[in-house]
Amino acid sequence: MKAFKSQNADPSEKFLHRIPIIFIGLAVFSILGLDYIQSKRGQHTYIFSVKDRTSETMADVRKSKAAERGEEVAEKAEKEADISMNLRQAVSDFGIPDESVNGFTDEEGVYHLWVDIPIQKYHHLETSFFDTFRTLDLEITEKEEQQTDEKKYYLWQAQNRNERRFTLLFSCAREKIPPAKRPVTPPGANKVALIVDDMGYSLEAINELCTIGRPLTIAIIPYSPLASEIANISRQHDLEVILHLPLEAINNENEHSKGMITADMSEAEIIAILEKNLDQVPYIQGVNNHMGSKITANSKLMNIILERLKRRDLFFIDSRTTSSSVAYSIAQSLSIPSAYRHVFLDGEPNERYIKGQLIELFRRAKKNGFALGICHPTKETLKVLKENFQLVDEYGLEPVLASQIVQAP
Repeated sequence: MKAFKSQNADPSEKFLHRIPIIFIGLAVFSILGLDYIQSKRGQHTYIFSVKDRTSETMADVRKSKAAERGEEVAEKAEKEADISMNLRQAVSDFGIPDESVNGFTDEEGVYHLWVDIPIQKYHHLETSFFDTFRTLDLEITEKEEQQTDEKKYYLWQAQNRNERRFTLLFSCAREKIPPAKRPVTPPGANKVALIVDDMGYSLEAINELCTIGRPLTIAIIPYSPLASEIANISRQHDLEVILHLPLEAINNENEHSKGMITADMSEAEIIAILEKNLDQVPYIQGVNNHMGSKITANSKLMNIILERLKRRDLFFIDSRTTSSSVAYSIAQSLSIPSAYRHVFLDGEPNERYIKGQLIELFRRAKKNGFALGICHPTKETLKVLKENFQLVDEYGLEPVLASQIVQAP
């Protein structure tokens, strides 16, 4: 019988055929391993660096875009700064001295420019400013004018394409009119002071008050749109400027205006907001509270507030919006010149009531040696004051500023 030979290949031969495939696999694996190790070391690679290079490319794109945005913001700020400088330059070109021009940018980004100018020059400058506004691509959104016996005021509101706002107040001296003769107040006469609260919103209101021609204290709300302009007008007419500080009231816990100090704030928050409020209104000599029944009854919070006022040498008037107020007593304990309100003139919005309260203020001053009243710039109140404030002379009283009423222990 013939021996039978298997048709299957020899195992050694099969292994020899597979050797090239094994070597190729090992080579590929080695290359991948080395490439991965190099990528981890931050060295140049061929495979695993693709993702990294893509990430780097995306990061570069983001950086480039951020740089472009930064350049755009810087360019925008530079253009707006140029507008402010050009407005001042336009005034200087008319020969207005630097001391008669004041400009600044407030926290809202509004640029304010005040110009003291003879009224004859204003009419020439006005035409020039229209041309300047066109050149600077500014649009006048509102114009207002008011006048007192001594000055005429022109208020311009404007904005550019980026909606940045600009306010220009031209204060123009008029031909001086001799003041009307008033009765001479006897030496040592009893004193009466009147504070007008909630100022900062109306140029007409401050001009009405200026025409009264008597000492008044103007309490301006921080962040009100015309705070700086009204403070400037008040100062020109020898009226006293104080800050009307917004404090939280018991019945307005959900109505928090900008700059308001609330009972849930930390000491650091109260101080930060207070300092900003104090810097909002120029020329302030003192402070009184706007609302505040919840704060003025809180000894801890009032101590924080009054300590800061003392550091700035400001007097304090307690508006007495609540019978529970401890504000005046704390101010006295800190040796801060202070006083409190005796009469509210316009708790009811009718002229008869307001006049009655004004008379009550004069009576208290005559009886007690001094008295302090508070009112608001309503149409009715302004009318009563213009028609009846001269009665102060019939009562033999000396009208004074609030700073002349305050006392320190």
